[in-house]
Amino acid sequence: MSLIILFGLPGTGKTFIGKVFEKYFDYYFYEGDRDLTREIKSAIKTKTVFTDQMRNVFFKILINKIHDLSTQHKKLVIAQTFIKEKYRVDLLNKIPEAKFILIETKKDIREKRLAERVDYPLDLEYARKMEGNFEKPKIIHKVIINDQNGEENIKRLIKNIVIPAKAGIHSFLDPRLDRG
Repeated sequence: MSLIILFGLPGTGKTFIGKVFEKYFDYYFYEGDRDLTREIKSAIKTKTVFTDQMRNVFFKILINKIHDLSTQHKKLVIAQTFIKEKYRVDLLNKIPEAKFILIETKKDIREKRLAERVDYPLDLEYARKMEGNFEKPKIIHKVIINDQNGEENIKRLIKNIVIPAKAGIHSFLDPRLDRG
């Protein structure tokens, strides 16, 4: 089983990259925000900050969903902010084989992407609040810098991270590429 967790701030392109995994690498893609609780959706709508209790409920649901999906799919990729280290560790405690990839982009690019979204409930002001709550990851993870538009660059970056080591290409297991 291959389980990849794409995490990072809103607007970095987690969902876009998840869809590239699905389209070109035969992964089942699941958007973690599908499991947001009514309470969290209400907080987003009213632009109030999530409490730890709200996050605890949501991540318990999400981690159980990921566990269930991991038993149904050989290759699974999840996109979710995973804003706090505690929840990243909770997932690894339940599914130790999960691999995290932090998706990053320049702030101006991220904010431009957020401003262009029309069907997404999270506005730029609220995303900036989330940025202040995002905890720098200490878990072992890889990084994809998503500063360019288009699938070709993302496909190349995914190949360099996920595909087993071959001449000059490193696998996810290569400790020289791990951050944490």
